Amino acid sequence: MKKILLALVLAANALSLSAAELQFVESAPDETVYGSSLTARPQAVWLEMIGAASKTLDIEQFYIADQAGEVLEPVLAAVKDAVKRGVKVRVIVEKVMVKESERSLPALKEAGVETRVIEFKKAGGGVQHAKFFIVDGKEAYVGSQNLDWRSLKHIHELGLRIKSAKAASDLARLFEADWALAGGAEAKKMFAKKGKTGISASKPEKAAVNGGEVSYSLAYSPVNFVPKGADTEITELLKAVGAAKKTIRGQVMTYSLMEHGSKRWADLDTAFRKAAAKGVKVELVFADWAMGGKADRDIKALAKTENIEVKISILPQHSSGMIPFSRVEHLKYLVIDGETGYVTTSNWGPGYFLTSRGVAVFTKGAAAASVLEDIFARTWAGPYVQPVDPLKEYRPVKRN
Repeated sequence: MKKILLALVLAANALSLSAAELQFVESAPDETVYGSSLTARPQAVWLEMIGAASKTLDIEQFYIADQAGEVLEPVLAAVKDAVKRGVKVRVIVEKVMVKESERSLPALKEAGVETRVIEFKKAGGGVQHAKFFIVDGKEAYVGSQNLDWRSLKHIHELGLRIKSAKAASDLARLFEADWALAGGAEAKKMFAKKGKTGISASKPEKAAVNGGEVSYSLAYSPVNFVPKGADTEITELLKAVGAAKKTIRGQVMTYSLMEHGSKRWADLDTAFRKAAAKGVKVELVFADWAMGGKADRDIKALAKTENIEVKISILPQHSSGMIPFSRVEHLKYLVIDGETGYVTTSNWGPGYFLTSRGVAVFTKGAAAASVLEDIFARTWAGPYVQPVDPLKEYRPVKRN
């Protein structure tokens, strides 16, 4: 018995010394019941990561939105302080949102941060919608949080801190390609050079999550614009949904089969329906921002499917009053059979998977899945959700 216990201790110590580490990071909107005890909060995690940078800090974001005296201000100050320490800092933002970002970019440039604006439309046809950063080639952060003060305080979000040189290297390859595109490189040459992909579904990396052991892999969007040898997000997502045996649970801001002038695209919708037809219990939560438009018909139809339940979440306004473009479910994840996890920067529609830059993390193991199950349970049984009403005429949410 002692030998068995010793072997377990040694195995646990070996995992902690050699494996990567994943930490779930949840933005819990102020004055809500959200905030799992199994997750960390983004401001503290980001400040720790940025404060530890000694050589490089590469940040790729949809946009930047700061407000004086609010929670993002110390984060941007930490980015500027990193430059003072001799850290090479680079920031990419998307052209579509540049008017918002331009409120913060001048101060970053003045501090010595190298910045570029990417017009991802030239590559995939959509936008640069990923949100990630890489520190010293040692660790990275991937999540739904934009570099926006509201993402830290007034929007429900989810991301992952990944302590892994392999993950950092893979994401650096993506960053360098997008950095080059933002600098004027041709889109068709983005991934012309062969490179080594460290982490994929066929080559997952072991990692520790809250003391438990899991494995994880990375995948990217859009199709046709991912590093050679890397996984495509929608391909891996459809595989995961197709392999479900008992349950599929998750949340996303918007769900659409047609968007931004695209053709009707039903691959994910069909996958959910096929899973339900096998007897898999599918439970999904969409934000109220998903309703009041062309997507209503398809969401209502999905909700009528046997074994599929869909709820709409409406977060209450803050006691301080209306805060534009906030108080919404913006996190994007699935948990399948209490074993498989999926956390992404992409909303679920053709405009994301097929045309826009996104990054996703897939996990295998109960230690990671249990965190997602806990987040989902708080939402599903919480005070902000209600089942989709097939007879209701939903109106677009006033966002500002």
